Amino acid sequence: MRLMLPVFALGLLVSVPASALDMETARENCRNTVGRPIVQACVKAMGGPANREACRAKASPTVRACVLAALNAANGRANVAIEMNRGGKPKDDVAPGNALPAGFVAPPRTIADIAAILDNEKPDPATLAKLKEEADEEPEKQASNADISDFYYERAEARAILGRSAEAHADLGKALAAALSAGDGYFAQRIRIFLVLQKQALGDMKGALQLAKFLVTDANRPGQKGYRFIAQRSAGQILVQVGDIPQAEGYLRNNENLLREARTSGHPAWRTSYQQKGRNWEGEVESLRATILEARGRFRDAEKSYAKAREWKIAAIPDFKNQEHAPPEWQMRLAADSDLLNVARMKAKQSRLAEAEVDARSALLAVLKAQGKYNPYTTRFVMGLAGVLVDEGRYEDAEKLTRVALEIQRTLNIGDDTQYSAQILSQLGAILTFQRKLPEASAVYAQLDKAIAKWDAPRREVLELNGSRINALFASGQTEAGLASAQGLLKREIARVGDKHFDSAVARGILATGLMRAGKDAEAIREFKMAIPILLSASRENADDDDTTVVAGRSERLQGLVESYIGLLAKTHPGSSDVAIETFALADSVRGQSVQKALAASSARASVKDPALAELVRKEQDLSKQANAQLGLLNNILSLPASERDEKGVKSVNASIAKLRSDRDAARAEINKKFPAYADLIDPKPPSVEQIRATLAGGEAMLSFYFGRESSFVWAVPKEGSVAFASVPATSGDLESKVRKLRESLEPQALMVSDIPSYDLALGYELYSTLLKPVEAGWKSSKSLIVVTNGALGLLPLSLLPTAPAEVKANDDPLFTSYRKVPWLARTHAVTMVPSSAALQTLRKLPAGKATRQELVAFGDPLFSKEQAQDAASTDKPVQVADASNVTRGVPLKRRNSPKLDGVDSAELALLPRLPDTADELRSIALALQADPSKVLNLGKDANEKKVKSMDLSGFKVLAFATHGLVPGELNGLTQPALALSAPGVADVEGDGLLTMEEILSLKLDADWVVLSACNTGAGSGAGAEAASGLGRAFFYAGTRALLVTNWSVHSQSARELVTDLFRRQAADPNLTRGEALRQAMMALADGPGYLGADGKTEFAYAHPLFWAPYSIIGDGGGR
Repeated sequence: MRLMLPVFALGLLVSVPASALDMETARENCRNTVGRPIVQACVKAMGGPANREACRAKASPTVRACVLAALNAANGRANVAIEMNRGGKPKDDVAPGNALPAGFVAPPRTIADIAAILDNEKPDPATLAKLKEEADEEPEKQASNADISDFYYERAEARAILGRSAEAHADLGKALAAALSAGDGYFAQRIRIFLVLQKQALGDMKGALQLAKFLVTDANRPGQKGYRFIAQRSAGQILVQVGDIPQAEGYLRNNENLLREARTSGHPAWRTSYQQKGRNWEGEVESLRATILEARGRFRDAEKSYAKAREWKIAAIPDFKNQEHAPPEWQMRLAADSDLLNVARMKAKQSRLAEAEVDARSALLAVLKAQGKYNPYTTRFVMGLAGVLVDEGRYEDAEKLTRVALEIQRTLNIGDDTQYSAQILSQLGAILTFQRKLPEASAVYAQLDKAIAKWDAPRREVLELNGSRINALFASGQTEAGLASAQGLLKREIARVGDKHFDSAVARGILATGLMRAGKDAEAIREFKMAIPILLSASRENADDDDTTVVAGRSERLQGLVESYIGLLAKTHPGSSDVAIETFALADSVRGQSVQKALAASSARASVKDPALAELVRKEQDLSKQANAQLGLLNNILSLPASERDEKGVKSVNASIAKLRSDRDAARAEINKKFPAYADLIDPKPPSVEQIRATLAGGEAMLSFYFGRESSFVWAVPKEGSVAFASVPATSGDLESKVRKLRESLEPQALMVSDIPSYDLALGYELYSTLLKPVEAGWKSSKSLIVVTNGALGLLPLSLLPTAPAEVKANDDPLFTSYRKVPWLARTHAVTMVPSSAALQTLRKLPAGKATRQELVAFGDPLFSKEQAQDAASTDKPVQVADASNVTRGVPLKRRNSPKLDGVDSAELALLPRLPDTADELRSIALALQADPSKVLNLGKDANEKKVKSMDLSGFKVLAFATHGLVPGELNGLTQPALALSAPGVADVEGDGLLTMEEILSLKLDADWVVLSACNTGAGSGAGAEAASGLGRAFFYAGTRALLVTNWSVHSQSARELVTDLFRRQAADPNLTRGEALRQAMMALADGPGYLGADGKTEFAYAHPLFWAPYSIIGDGGGR
């Protein structure tokens, strides 16, 4: 029968004043009021005093409960944690639909600041000698046990720093024995905690877990309860690593319960301990919670917990100053910096890369300031920032940092054969492979092979069976060695995730690549045919991985494998119509991967505008992240030797992954069913050739290009007739160099018209012959060409390619008149671009615009700084684009300024130049559309974010932005394409002055045209084309049918004439398509009178393509 606490006893306990109750008083009260009645009743029931001791033992738990209740009632506190130091609190959640938190300061565009610090610090021989001396020091003879334990502990620290984990482990064993002999149980606990870390470093996970569990049990001894926090945190984190998350969650619950008890207890000793050590305990609990949340794929929640853990650790630093055997302050700060790096990792996993970079930079700079460069702890922070840079696609910067990390390890004499140094070598090889620096990658992998030669086979295979390493073997001619590794990789991946998973398909594709290199074409085609369908259907299901180079490499490999397969089919089945049809859709699947990734992330955030869609998207994303995190955990478990794995944990994780995938697939199916437009945007399904034919109108043909690092291809799909397909003898690099050469005359560094270089007609015709002539049978009889391209060709309108050899006079008078005789492609064909063939399908399914729409709304000449605003206010005269005051000959070349940000480390909005002449162009467009300029134009301060976002833009046929188009990286922290609007401080509005791709997705439009008449999308390496593609898709999703963009900085007057004529022609002829209207306007400009002087005579013709060809249509050029 349960014994209840007497009512009178409760009343007695509550009535005691808090200041009057101490332990002895509480114990005496409870013995008299609770214990004595229980003992008396027990003795009587059991037959006499002989059983008194047994009865006292029976009463003891109730007496202890009474004492604790009395102390809590008198001395206890509410369940509120002690206050932390103020400052440094985690930022609030990112607002829905906004990529960055309010007040966010973006990182610089380069790592020049970090590199300068790293380059300027040179190794100090004295410091390095001291490190080695401390690691090799010998103990004094006749030392006490206490001194011996201190000595071996400190030497173990020195040896661990140098990567000598086995020696450190041995020293800790000696330190523990000496501490126990000295009777120092507190220090013994610290030694055991360090031992756990060294066992983990040596791969002895079972031994580490066993010792951590012993620490949990041992901490139940009187006076040791506080050690349970760190012991349970340590055991829980190891359990996560071996896959037993449920048991780890049990330890977390135990810690949470213990923490609640510590916060509220009235027990004097427990209360004092919490006051002295509570901040550290709070941090231990948050650290374990963060680890578990990360393993569960709850990255936002994990981010918060890592941030809280960091706060607690910083706040706890003063608490340790007077404690025996306390860790030094630098270790506490290093632990806090590690949590900041963990915060950065979590943000990167959420694709919040600008924020992640800021945190990774801060953590690295803090460690460099505190520890210096040549410290083994610094290496992990260098690699942490390198990982974020890999996620951002900044491989060159990532390579620099990875080489620095390797140099630090080697300078400290930490061998390449240590686990972390080997991982650095492996990541460096992967980063070099991404950059196609294959000879360098092969050399790095050779160093890696040498370093790990003595490792046991299972441990070695984790690094050897690596896709980048295998590709480097193939590239260096080691085909047989590469094939052996590829077969091993495929076998491992099938065992790890099954035959139908993306990673297994990648491994099979790598094997197929090796077979192709070995001349085994039939076997290669067989493996490709098994791998490619899985790769395409599962490309959104990338396994998570702590190694960011692995994650970044997946899209690279997908593209490379598809490219190899298409090339193999083109070689083995030349002229095959079936091959042309099969490969057409494949190219569409892998083209523009960076744009697609950005669109997926942005559209997911933009979906918050629709609550029903937002809930489904959140659910799908959460399930994907959880499945990927579990798969990453499975990777870690399977990388352990079989003897160290928890097979029950493996089964549990596999079951969890299967359930999460099933739930995620169900969520995706619901999204596809209820919100097909959203599904098409983030995961467009490539249409078949027959579907494209059905989409094309009479007289139209689609030209599809794919430019790869090794091979390039072109397809021509007419409305009727056979598909033409050819392999193009030009790589993406070849094409880029030729496009850059052609653009020299289109983007000249010339102030005078007479200084404009001649357009390279021979090179233009060479490109025509290379790219278009091989498939003329599929397009030449058409009148309108719809072009799907990637890479640098997006920076050069095909309209300006000559279709036959041509020459112009060197000394035309007037200038450029002989260009009128060049047989441009634009003479015979209207040319428009689409981001993908799927986009054309989607656009042509849109309903016609509402008849009640107004003609135009326009935004132009934004003010990017207060200085520009002052200049605008001080004069009524239009600002000149080029100053001709010092010019002595010819006519000034008045072109719009484009951002000149090359070599600028930190680019802000205020550095952008004004575009004052765009106001005249927008007025001309308004008049051509018979709209009142005073009502439809938003210029200067009015061209701001608030205006754009607050207006009902769905009521306009034409939406015009005359401002800069920016590509990722062009301004600090810019991670997606954007349009630049007036600076918030100038326009007195909130925001960042940028209309990003994500914000465009949230607009509601019903526009026939969006005009970007000053956007220079001609940035290097195809980035501009990708930006235009990304902005285009975003505007399409928002509700527009076509985008008119400029490919280079336009000549002001000719651009105004061309655009005005374009809209005048459309207004005059209701049957004229957008593409044909642009073609006619371009040729009319080229053939027209040109630039007229004061005397009415032509000073120069507009027949040079710089003047007539800057505009391209992205979208549906076949509509109105």
